Amino acid sequence: MAMKKMSFFNINGSIGKSAYEEVQFPTAESFVEHLDYLGIERSLVWHVAARDINPSYGNRKLLEEIEHTKLGDRILPAFVITPSCFFEYTTSRFLREHLGSGRVRALQIIPDVSRFEVRQLERLLSCVAEYKPVLLWDCNHRHDEIAIRDFEYLACKFPEMSFVICQRMWGQFNSVMDLLWRCPNTYIDTSWLHMNEIIEVLVEQFGSNRVLFGIGYKSHNGAAISCLMHARITPQQREQIAHSNAESLLKIPSTGKNYAPKSNLLKYKPLWEKFRSGNTLDNVEIIDAHGHTPPITRGWIFRQSDIKKGIEETIVKMDDLGINRIILTYEPALFGPPLSNQEAEKILKPYRNRLSGYLAFNPLYSEEISPYFDRFFKTGFFVGFKILPDYHGVPLTDPSYIPVWEYADRYKRPILIHTWNGPYDSPSMLSNISKKYRGASFILGHSGGGTRGRLEAEELALSSDNVYLEFCGSFTTPRPFETSLQIVGKEKILYGSDTIGHDMAWELGRYLSMQVADQDLLPGLATNIKKILSKILMPA
Repeated sequence: MAMKKMSFFNINGSIGKSAYEEVQFPTAESFVEHLDYLGIERSLVWHVAARDINPSYGNRKLLEEIEHTKLGDRILPAFVITPSCFFEYTTSRFLREHLGSGRVRALQIIPDVSRFEVRQLERLLSCVAEYKPVLLWDCNHRHDEIAIRDFEYLACKFPEMSFVICQRMWGQFNSVMDLLWRCPNTYIDTSWLHMNEIIEVLVEQFGSNRVLFGIGYKSHNGAAISCLMHARITPQQREQIAHSNAESLLKIPSTGKNYAPKSNLLKYKPLWEKFRSGNTLDNVEIIDAHGHTPPITRGWIFRQSDIKKGIEETIVKMDDLGINRIILTYEPALFGPPLSNQEAEKILKPYRNRLSGYLAFNPLYSEEISPYFDRFFKTGFFVGFKILPDYHGVPLTDPSYIPVWEYADRYKRPILIHTWNGPYDSPSMLSNISKKYRGASFILGHSGGGTRGRLEAEELALSSDNVYLEFCGSFTTPRPFETSLQIVGKEKILYGSDTIGHDMAWELGRYLSMQVADQDLLPGLATNIKKILSKILMPA
């Protein structure tokens, strides 16, 4: 059943040309075009010049641009602040003037880029707390415990203010949950809430009034929308998160109307339009090339630790979203004894019509598991290998991986490789390997991770016809995945979610909402991985 059209208020937008990362939205007009594409009515906006150059300069520039473009009904200003604003007489006066008039209702901090400790804001906030501004912390650059506890200190010091954590992903999320529990005047936005069913967890633990809608990087596209629309919460809770919580905090009225005109791009995006409305995709084949079983740990929050029940819940969610199959890795074998792979065959046997497996390979136990490759692959459940160089601490160039390269080459098997831009798993390490073992298919999980890794991944995929970019977790760089798709071609892209850690709706929504015609996304959903799997040879 189709849901009613939802209004959205984005809590954490920005405009301007950045000196530190790929440009997101150089102008207010470009930002509003993005809002139109996603169907978002209104947004708070701060100016990157206020972060990169000077708060006073950038905040004034923000007001000028909003006034010049006459977009004040769509974008509302948020002023960037730093501790030094206290000592700048004209800046502090400017802040008080606009907070007092009600024109500005939110303050934005980016401590890591602006080079200050969060607690150092206390003196400045003492001067403006009477206006009860909302303080937004962009923490995608900062994840340490000290910053979190500083934020907690300020929230306790100024209980009349509201404090919002923006762009927080899974790292140290337990600390965020602790902060939300300790401080009832703290909130979190949805822009990086990619963990499995994390919206449901937050609503259960703190109530739906503590979660605010935010989209994050441009490269996140509609991830936050689809995650919210497919979350298992009530329609009232969904509406709170989508817009009414932000309107309440900022003390602005709900418009009751849809400002966002329908983008012309959407005529090429029927799959995205259907999915963003909370509907099941029942007219397209989807094979998720990157999944995991429970149980998981290492900072992840997941309500279900029982493997069998976790798998059953995964199947239900696959049905709800329209996902046909997931190729996954058995976690106890990935992070435990490698021969635990045999448990996967037994536990997952009832679900073989929906699930396939990657054989988890730990190079620290290469000699222990390599003799059993034929035995595992003869069952037909395992289709390829999964390796995790960064976590196991063994670089891709180490000889202990040779049994995997040789076997995959001989039997035309795919190898899903966790790639990042670190000393163990940079895509460039595979340059000679992928060319030597041409029978194998090398799937770059996360497409290299950050920006440097992504560039290496693109270069490798262009130079080796047996290298593919896999989608999940690629949101860790502002570099749009559309760019990667355009560079390497639609035949070299594979969709993956990283479930059961990542939320399937979040990742699938991000993929479908890329500003690329559906016809160019379809190969990555199923066709490409099916071509890879069709080459597989069975051991004698």
